[in-house]
Amino acid sequence: MDSLAAVKATVQALEAIGVDYMLVGALSVNAYAVSRSTKDADFVIRPQSGQVGAIMRHLGADFHLDPQLQLETLTNSMRNVVTHLPTDFQIELFRLNVNDEHHQERFRRRRRQYLKAIDCEAWIPLAEDVVIQKVRWQRRKDLDDVVNVLSISASVLDWKYLQQWTKKHGTFATLQGLIKEVPNLPMPVEFSST
Repeated sequence: MDSLAAVKATVQALEAIGVDYMLVGALSVNAYAVSRSTKDADFVIRPQSGQVGAIMRHLGADFHLDPQLQLETLTNSMRNVVTHLPTDFQIELFRLNVNDEHHQERFRRRRRQYLKAIDCEAWIPLAEDVVIQKVRWQRRKDLDDVVNVLSISASVLDWKYLQQWTKKHGTFATLQGLIKEVPNLPMPVEFSST
């Protein structure tokens, strides 16, 4: 089993156990942009009591759960880290952050889509929510992902929704700058001035 098969196995485990989830990170970006590789897979989950243990039992001995919950400091989300031992590939299971309004909204808006990379359907965020979250992270690789999504999917984006959330997060100017990085993309009127 390679790393992408490990992601597929995780999707299948979450669905078999009945855990509400959403695949985020690079694999969700790939649904709206030119595909890129990734060194890990990120899920947002809303587990009930005992379901994380059930996920691990379903995945089997090739997967190891770090028993220590870790804090992601940007949005104060807690996560479990699962390692696929044969490939050392990490799968991060972020708990849905009930204190983050956008986390709640993007989870509510998620959609089911076939993902070629893992050869199965999975729940993923909408393109706008990928952009909003990536702009929040501010890491260069995340900003490059935003440019990639804008380059491919700009014509179908809800620009008012993007404006609303990026202004709320204080990242509107960053998004304006990223729009300028996309060749031949006319800047939407609402993004043309600060």
